[in-house]
Amino acid sequence: MNVVRRFGPWGVVLTVIWVLLNGEPTVGNVLGGLALSSLVLVAFPLADTRSSHRFHPLATMRLAAHVAWSLVTSSIEVAVTALAPTPARLRCGIVRIDLPGATPLTITLVANAITLTPGTLTVSATPDPAVLHVHALGLGDVDEFRASIRDLHERATAAFTPITDAGGDDE
Repeated sequence: MNVVRRFGPWGVVLTVIWVLLNGEPTVGNVLGGLALSSLVLVAFPLADTRSSHRFHPLATMRLAAHVAWSLVTSSIEVAVTALAPTPARLRCGIVRIDLPGATPLTITLVANAITLTPGTLTVSATPDPAVLHVHALGLGDVDEFRASIRDLHERATAAFTPITDAGGDDE
């Protein structure tokens, strides 16, 4: 049955969250959670993206460490800018960055990592062609900034490699 298959693990997760938010695992809360989860999953069906990317745990840990390091260094840079502003530190602008071959997942990962990092903000992201517009505080060399975003994209792609059907080369 399509509804049962659609409910699957997401229905269980949503039901558990509902029960946790209500504080007690009563029959009413569980039934209410099941009903609400079913309604949400039917009204907002999830796309099946499980097979579109191959997950690489070690590369994901490297990506997370890179983003964490960027958070620390950027936080320090923004704090210094706030405490001791100079024209160079206050220089800002919006930079267009092309990401050829990027998938919607990697574009989303990169755009969110940029927005999470203090001093930068993804203004727009388009999938076809894959382009980001990023606002940056303390903008120095634009080409260096673009290279840092492309490096972030390469790390995201290494963590979540797109699976292409090249025809017949199964692992």
